[in-house]
Amino acid sequence: MSVAIRPTLAPFGWSIALHAAIASLLLMRLALPEAEMPEQAMQIEAVIVNQAVLQAVASLHREDDRRRERQERLAQVETDKRAEEQRRLDAEQAEQQKTLAATEARRKAAEDSKLKAEQQVRAKAATEQKRKAEEVRLKAERESDLRARLAEEEERTGTAFQGLKAQYIAAIQAHVERRWFKPPGTPAGATCMAFVTQIPGGEVVGVRFGACGGGEALRQSIENAIRNASPLPSPPQPALFDREVRLVFRSEE
Repeated sequence: MSVAIRPTLAPFGWSIALHAAIASLLLMRLALPEAEMPEQAMQIEAVIVNQAVLQAVASLHREDDRRRERQERLAQVETDKRAEEQRRLDAEQAEQQKTLAATEARRKAAEDSKLKAEQQVRAKAATEQKRKAEEVRLKAERESDLRARLAEEEERTGTAFQGLKAQYIAAIQAHVERRWFKPPGTPAGATCMAFVTQIPGGEVVGVRFGACGGGEALRQSIENAIRNASPLPSPPQPALFDREVRLVFRSEE
């Protein structure tokens, strides 16, 4: 008895057919006595069964290999798909981070620019305020100096001041005349005008003459008297001091 197995059966069909063939052989072997089954027939059946089994097993192995290859390809496709998706997600995340970094950089640059502008405005306002304060101070100083000069001028032109000034010049004149010795032969009524240069403290540093009659001897005697009178008397008030004092000498008749 031979068992025909169709090569076009699916892997599961092959498995079922193989098991069915083996079961049939076992049943036949159990149903027939050994004496009734020819030995040659049994050998032929065994050969046919063995070949069919080997073919079925080989086909199962090939189908298993193809199924495993398909599964591996599907797994590789799925792995590649997941890797591509992960790369896409990584690229999107990197782009988002780049966009966020650029936005943060622009925001920080805008804040820095705003802060710098505010600092410049404050610095300019402080400079302007300082300039105005300096102008006010200088104006106050000028006004103070002007008031002081006006007060000094008023004092100089005032009657009381002029009286004190006349007394100061008279004191210098008397101080010098006490040291003046008129040379013999001086014409009576001779007049000589001398300009005395002094420094604070009354020290005489120069003498020059204006209109002077009576000759060189008279001028020399007056200059000697002025220099011997140094230092000259101090003024009763600092404002009365003059660097150059005019003195007039007259020879009595």
